[in-house]
Parts: sequence; structure tokens; C-alpha cells
Amino acid sequence: MEYRKISFNNRKNTSMQYYLFDVSIIIPCKNEGNNLKITLDSIMKAKNNACYEILVVDDGSLDDSTAFLNSDIYKNVTLIKTEGIGCAEARNTGARYARGKYLFFCDAHIKVPEMWLDDLVNTLQYKKAHLVTPCICDMSNISSEGYGVTWNERLQFTWILNNPNCVTEIPLSGAACLCIIREVFDKINGFNSLLKSYGMEDQELCLKAWLYGYKLVINPDVKVRHLFRKVHPYKVKETDIFYNMLCVAYCHFNKDRIIKIINMLKENNAFSSVLAEFKSNTDEIINQRKKFFKERIYNDDYFFQKFNIMF
Repeated sequence: MEYRKISFNNRKNTSMQYYLFDVSIIIPCKNEGNNLKITLDSIMKAKNNACYEILVVDDGSLDDSTAFLNSDIYKNVTLIKTEGIGCAEARNTGARYARGKYLFFCDAHIKVPEMWLDDLVNTLQYKKAHLVTPCICDMSNISSEGYGVTWNERLQFTWILNNPNCVTEIPLSGAACLCIIREVFDKINGFNSLLKSYGMEDQELCLKAWLYGYKLVINPDVKVRHLFRKVHPYKVKETDIFYNMLCVAYCHFNKDRIIKIINMLKENNAFSSVLAEFKSNTDEIINQRKKFFKERIYNDDYFFQKFNIMF
């Protein structure tokens, strides 16, 4: 792993003593082509009063998409290089190096508006929330907007399409842009390190936050543009997605919901291989379940009933 320290010479004065920054922006990436540069340019050009740092976690890119960071223009960007540790651990790795009070997890293919950091941090403070996300707009069709995420009857990622027109509690958020108070992130154990390369890591974090007694809201007036790609620039295995779904169920759900997940996944031919791999990690998963059940305030019934999710 490589770590390039940033210069703090231009850091603004802050009343916080423990944190060096108000905000840490953490961007995992892999084979992003020119998207990462576009994202960083957008972030660096946007006006904000918040003092922030940017950390890029390059998880084994093969396309030299982070080579441009050698330019003096990006000398204050921290580059961390890892090798195929997956989305959850890439974000956790960025968080371990972060020195901000608020962690902003962002995709490497977004464009941000003016004052987005200030507006979202202020939302947390004034609404006494612990996680916040903006409205996510399709970069190729800005009239297409999502106002947070929920699950359908098959536990599938489903955009909330109705604009609440005010700061509102939502069940889940994707990680295209998600802010969480650093202390809360640590208390809920960050992203689940047992999850594989891709799938459900952002949803699991939000679910866990609710179960631990924290609150997630959306500010629909802050609009972040996101590039929705038809194909991932790296291999995503269907079996990893199924594995992660099963892992989330075993870590957080009651027995009836676990059985429902298993019966649903049995419909896929790859389930036997997923189950075999899952069984090899049973001890770790059971230990994590015990830890979460001991620490959390609410059970999964609370979450599903609160947001009227029929699963």
C-alpha cells in the first residue's frame, strides 16, 4: 500500500482541536479513465467554507487513471493504493487515513454544486441527523432525480423518485454521495469488512446506522450529478452480490427474513457455490452478528416497519 501525505500549510483556522479538517472526502476508484479527474476538478472548483481534504483510494486500477495526481495542481490530494480489496474495504481504508469530523463518501464519477459541503454539514447540525445524502441526478439527464433509496419486496436497490421538498428521513442511500459524522461511522464499525468486491455495502451501512439509533436524512435541494454507467470498468461477479445479500441478512435479520433470502437466492443457479463459500466463513459472520445484536438499539422489525418495506 502506498500513502502520499498531503500538505497542511494552507489549512484554514478551525475551532476543532482533534480534527485537522471539517470534512474528509473519500473517493474509491478503479479504472475510471478520465472520470476521476472530472470529479476532482468539480470538487476543487466548487466554493465552500468548510475546510476539507480529499483522499483517493485506487483499488488496483490498470488504466493509469490516477497518474494525473502527480501534477502540482493535485498536490493536496492524498492517494492511497490498494489491490483488489473491494468497495467496502476501500472506503474503510480511506476513512482510516481521514482527519475530518465529517466523512463524505463519493463515487469517482460525479459533479458537485457550489456550497454542497456546507449545505450538507449544516443539514446534519440543524436537523440533528447523523448521515445525510443529496438528491442524485443522472449526469446525462438531469431531470432524472433520485431522493434516497429503499428496498422492494425482493430486497433490491430501489430509487425513491418523489421529491419530499424538504429535509426528510429516508431508509437508505447509495454511496454516490453520502456524508456521515466520523464518530458515528466508528461506532457502527464502518462498512462491513466481510462484504465482497461490490454490492450492498452502502445500504448495509445505512441499515446499521438506523439499528444503532442514528438518523439518515436527505437534503433534496443539494443536487449532485452522477454518471450512471451501463457497464462497470472492472469485473463484478454476480456471486459476490448474492454473497453480500446473504451476509447482510445473517448479520442483521431475524430468522424468518434469513429464510426468505435463502429461498429467493435458491432461484439462481449460482446459489450452491455462494452457499459453499458462505459456509466457509460462518464463524466470522456469526461473531459479527453477535456483536451487532449486542450493540444495536433496534431490531430489523423496527427498520422495516418504520419505512413500510414489505420484506
